[in-house]
Amino acid sequence: MSRFVVYIAMSLDGYIADAEGDVHWLEAFEKDDYGFEEFIQSIGTILMGRVTYDQILSLGVWPYKEIPTLVWSGGQVVDLPDGAQGWSEKIEETVSWLKRQAGDKDVWVLGGARTIQTFLSDGMIDRMEVFIIPVLLGGGIRLFDAEDGEPQMLKLDHVQPYANGVVQLSYKSRM
Repeated sequence: MSRFVVYIAMSLDGYIADAEGDVHWLEAFEKDDYGFEEFIQSIGTILMGRVTYDQILSLGVWPYKEIPTLVWSGGQVVDLPDGAQGWSEKIEETVSWLKRQAGDKDVWVLGGARTIQTFLSDGMIDRMEVFIIPVLLGGGIRLFDAEDGEPQMLKLDHVQPYANGVVQLSYKSRM
């Protein structure tokens, strides 16, 4: 059965992008292996918000050709790459479609912050892999917005430190 998972990098002070929405601060950490290849093999479908989609497209190459991807947006998304489709349905219809599409593999809730927050607040995230990057951005786009809803209790499953200062925190939903 499909699980909904988050796999994301965050600065030590809680940001996933700088004030301009850029993630260039991650480049110094790209050469190390954080288990991404193993992770991506477990994914049957990707869900991402429009801002994340635009950010990925700005990098020049669509990296998810082999994985069906929903771009969740309030507006129309045109000229999508192979394997991607625009989506504007409510969360219930979105979850149902994603589960059918993913089969026995997981659904990667890729981002951005608003999309992840929506799925978290609706109790749809089963697992979170958060990579804390030893960088203080001082501002930008936060992963978690303290003003959104009720507290979410998660269960720490695993901690993996890396020699470069990155720490992977693996959480499971308490549901």
